[in-house]
Amino acid sequence: MGLVNRFPDRGELYGMLAFAGTGLGAFSVFPFANRLNGEIWEVALTFLMGGAFILIGISSSHLVDNKPHSWAWRYCIGQTVLGYGAVVISPSHGFFAIILLPLVSQIIFIFPWRISLPWGIGFYLATSGRFVPLYGWESFLEALVSYSPAYVFTMVFSYVTRDALLAREHAISLKDELEAANAQLRAQAAQAEELATTRERNRLAREIHDGVGHYLTVINVQLEAAQTLMDSDPNRAIEAINKAANLSRDALNDVRRSVGSLRTEENRPPLDESIRQLTADAGVAVDLTVAGEPRQLSEAANHALFRAAQEGLTNVRKHARANRSWVKLDFADPARTRLTIEDDGQGPASDEPAAGFGLRGMNERIELLGGQVRSGPRVGGGFSLQVEVPA
Repeated sequence: MGLVNRFPDRGELYGMLAFAGTGLGAFSVFPFANRLNGEIWEVALTFLMGGAFILIGISSSHLVDNKPHSWAWRYCIGQTVLGYGAVVISPSHGFFAIILLPLVSQIIFIFPWRISLPWGIGFYLATSGRFVPLYGWESFLEALVSYSPAYVFTMVFSYVTRDALLAREHAISLKDELEAANAQLRAQAAQAEELATTRERNRLAREIHDGVGHYLTVINVQLEAAQTLMDSDPNRAIEAINKAANLSRDALNDVRRSVGSLRTEENRPPLDESIRQLTADAGVAVDLTVAGEPRQLSEAANHALFRAAQEGLTNVRKHARANRSWVKLDFADPARTRLTIEDDGQGPASDEPAAGFGLRGMNERIELLGGQVRSGPRVGGGFSLQVEVPA
């Protein structure tokens, strides 16, 4: 309902002083009145009811603040009965009616305008109407004019002050929410930075493993072959050494490309050419098949499939003990590009930590593209690796 359940803390003391001051000011007419048209009991009851009205009014924060809605209604109705009762019973008419003004202000602070405005107008009309039975309807009009400045000022000032205080509280609330949001954003930014660092670290690890690891494996194979053939077949040994030298240059170029521009692969040839070069230097017999018409892939897809081929062929050399392997690059599906690497070796070697890391890195890279990796034993013996990405 828009109920304001508490008075402003900083204005509480001023409210108490205003209520007490206005109430005592209303009673000041009694010591200076030349003549009171009333009985002693009326004077006594006026003082009793008016005093109770003032004491309860200055204690209003304890009776209304942080209490259920019904407490505010009980307080305001009780004060209305006490205050207006004192005005009606009072033998002093006119100025004494200002005793109700602090209650009008409090009602404005407690209730929304749909309730407080009719209540305040009711006080204004009822206070002026008090003169009708005493002096007739002309006095009612005179009272309306006489009381209008006090009521208009009190109500307008109270509404303006109430709105200003509510606006201030709203601004403080927004400030607190903004600070909380900023703190949350800082925490999320720190988490995002940590996540980005972790992702970049993992990406670098994949690049080193898939790129440098692949070339070092092939170079090692060629050098071992050269060492074996050095005495029996020097020409083939020299050929193996030359291949190792060429591969070392390729490895250096791959490192430079990875360090200098990990985000792009502008210098990499088409995927089918890159994989054909890999199979030529595989160190094991490889049958390469390209199905469908080769097409230009995105840099990310081209890079991911090239690294997958490197990893698959490296694992064949290092772990499979295979005599032959088969590589198929399939462009037949216009929505997907598939890479399959199979061998006739000993099958999965789950105890190999390097292969395990390589497959994990491959899965991470392919999943980022919305693709998938499947691996496992090959029908007829050996190992099968299938990779596909949207393309």
